[in-house]
Amino acid sequence: MSVHLVAASGTTATAVLDVAAAVLAKDPAASLGEIARAAGIGRTTLHKQFPTRHDLLVGVASRALDISEAVVAAAPADPDPLRRAVVDLLPYGAYLTLLMAQPEVFADDAITSRTDALTAPIAAIVAGAGGVRPGVPDWWLVRSLHALLFTAWELVQGGWLAPRDAPELVLSTFTQGVLTP
Repeated sequence: MSVHLVAASGTTATAVLDVAAAVLAKDPAASLGEIARAAGIGRTTLHKQFPTRHDLLVGVASRALDISEAVVAAAPADPDPLRRAVVDLLPYGAYLTLLMAQPEVFADDAITSRTDALTAPIAAIVAGAGGVRPGVPDWWLVRSLHALLFTAWELVQGGWLAPRDAPELVLSTFTQGVLTP
C-alpha cells in the first residue's frame, strides 16, 4: 500500500520517499536533515510524515516492495517476463539498494514477510527464462538480480551507462552467469 499523505508544503509522502531512496542510495548514513533538504521540505515536515529515521526507512522499504510487487504481478503477462521485470525495475534502483544496504528495516516483521513473499515469484520469473543451474537457491537469484539492477541504475545515474543499454547489460550478465545455456 503506497503512502499518499500530503505535507503542509504540498510535497507528497511518496515524493519524499523517492528523494529519501535516492539520497540513501548515495549515502546510507544520510541524516534526516539532509533528506529533508534534498526533498525541499523542513525537518519538521519530514518528522510529521515520518517521526523517526526507522519510520522513514520502513516507509522507503514499503514503497520498494509496493513497486516490486506490482512489477512481479504484471511481468508474467508479458511474452518475456524477465526482460519486462528488469525494464520496469531499473528506474527504481535506489529503492532496491535500500533493501540491501539498510538491514535495520528487517526489524519490521511486515517488511520481512513481504520481502520473503517476493522470493518465489521472482525466482519463478527467472526460472521461466531458461533453466536455473542446479543448486542455485532462490534467495541468491533474487539478491543477484537486485544487485545487478542497482548497479545498472547507479551507472546510469553517474553517466557511465546509457539508459537504453542498461536492461540488456543486466539481462546478459544475469543470464550468462546464472542460467544454463
